[in-house]
Amino acid sequence: MAYWVNHLMGNAEQNFPLDSLPNLYDELATADGEHTDVSLTHESEWCLSALSSGLVVWENVAGDGEPKHMAGVSKEKVIALWSLLARGNLSEIDQERWIPGYGA
Repeated sequence: MAYWVNHLMGNAEQNFPLDSLPNLYDELATADGEHTDVSLTHESEWCLSALSSGLVVWENVAGDGEPKHMAGVSKEKVIALWSLLARGNLSEIDQERWIPGYGA
């Protein structure tokens, strides 16, 4: 399965090493008003974005379905969700306690 990450400054990287996902998350420490999130996107166009506010957004960037979110998500949980997404485990991610919409 193919996937890519989007770094805080907007650059994308394909097949980013899963053991480097903590480093991707750590980029949020330098978030500013313009650059506020990092994400992992699966080839199916499903994407998990982590925001510096602690919000996580789960959406299909091709526009299929409605976005969902969770607030106050720990670094460890984000990394676990990204790992599931990189492996294509979409249904397992969908079983989380998502709230409709993008959140605040």
